[in-house]
Amino acid sequence: MQDILAFRRVEEIEEAAMPTITIRIDDEMRDRLMEAAEERGVSASTFVRNSVEEHFRLEDGERLEERPSGDLDLSPVERQTLVLLHRAILAAKGDLAEEYYDAESEMRSIRVLENGFTSEYAGQEFAGIYDPMPKTEGELVWDILDMFRVIKFSVKELGANGWEQLGLKNAEWYGAFQGFDLNDEREARMLTYTTHLVESGRWEEQKEFMTGWTSDRGNSHMAMLGTYRDMLRTFKPLWKKTVRGFGRHLSAEDVRKVLIAGGAKEVMDD
Repeated sequence: MQDILAFRRVEEIEEAAMPTITIRIDDEMRDRLMEAAEERGVSASTFVRNSVEEHFRLEDGERLEERPSGDLDLSPVERQTLVLLHRAILAAKGDLAEEYYDAESEMRSIRVLENGFTSEYAGQEFAGIYDPMPKTEGELVWDILDMFRVIKFSVKELGANGWEQLGLKNAEWYGAFQGFDLNDEREARMLTYTTHLVESGRWEEQKEFMTGWTSDRGNSHMAMLGTYRDMLRTFKPLWKKTVRGFGRHLSAEDVRKVLIAGGAKEVMDD
């Protein structure tokens, strides 16, 4: 009994040092909450906090590949400075590719900077520095790649004839990542980022597709983003429900729903 009281005292001290929020619940919910907390031998506050922490743990579990955390914004000058520093490291080791070194261009840059030709700064000093990719755009690429990973391994779990079990025309095509359209500025940027991710060792199941000549290195030659968004709107709630039920794969019916959202048609009996 003394151990329990000591534990409760430590718990109260820890809670007192934490920020607080106030929520309003009805009498029935309060009673259920108090009962559940009592069964677990913790305070109502600790029970609620643990439940919230568990919720966010499950949210994180919906993501299949490690994702960078935190926000960092760099100006064009800062980005160019870091690029030059990395090039200097490569050059010092003899590993700088020829495409990154042009003696005439370097001399022109020196003249522009020494003379302060401000009208030349953008074209000369920042020719290879593109507009930053919005974080939301990068996260969308992650979500798309995660979705196709889930589809791939969920169908694999169904067995050798997994695609056939879905009863959809060209199911395997609709269930595979088709890249992005290089003729669209936004999709081209997303394709470049996808290539970077795969070359960095993430979503490696896409490596053959993204590096193969038969797939034109991920160039879909038609707009795909709208289709992916339609699929994600169906996929996300299904995957969330699966993860919260401690599942690792979508059911055949759930995969069907996602592919149909992407335009797949059912096989009609003759």
